[in-house]
Amino acid sequence: MYDLVPLHAADPREVARFLANNRERFRPYSPTRSDHYFTREHWRAACRLARTEWRDDKAYRFCIELKREAVIGKIDLDRVARGPFQAATLGYMLDRLHEGRSVMRRALADVLRLAFEEFDLHRVEAAIMPDNTRSRALAERLGFREIGLSRAYLKLDGHWRDHVLYEISAGDLTHPSGLRMRR
Repeated sequence: MYDLVPLHAADPREVARFLANNRERFRPYSPTRSDHYFTREHWRAACRLARTEWRDDKAYRFCIELKREAVIGKIDLDRVARGPFQAATLGYMLDRLHEGRSVMRRALADVLRLAFEEFDLHRVEAAIMPDNTRSRALAERLGFREIGLSRAYLKLDGHWRDHVLYEISAGDLTHPSGLRMRR
């Protein structure tokens, strides 16, 4: 059984373990990280910050937990913008051992439902590297529309990388999920 858990309610040791175990896998898709990023101490502070960001309506960060223990994935609704825009940016990662089981599809569907129904966002955007075909296919299955290519969009793994930009609006969400949200 998989649960969607706010990052601020997750065990920092488990978050650190998940990211350390997947460090090489996520390296091409991540900013350059120091060794400290993969420690319990870093994630203890990050979980506290996530609570503040959630309270202040700046970001909504989640973990996917297996059997209420091991963290196997992470989802962020970041850069929340209010006013006439009412939007956020989506990022996500999943342990390779859990790919192909619809875990991330269900979790993202739940997060999108929260984004539109509870957080009152109108739009969610995602930026995905062109060669990340699994992630692009997942975004499209969830109803995201491709906007276009943004050259040198993010500096990841020490290099400026192109990204394909996607969007989904509140009226576009149609997929059920089945994951439970534990608060």
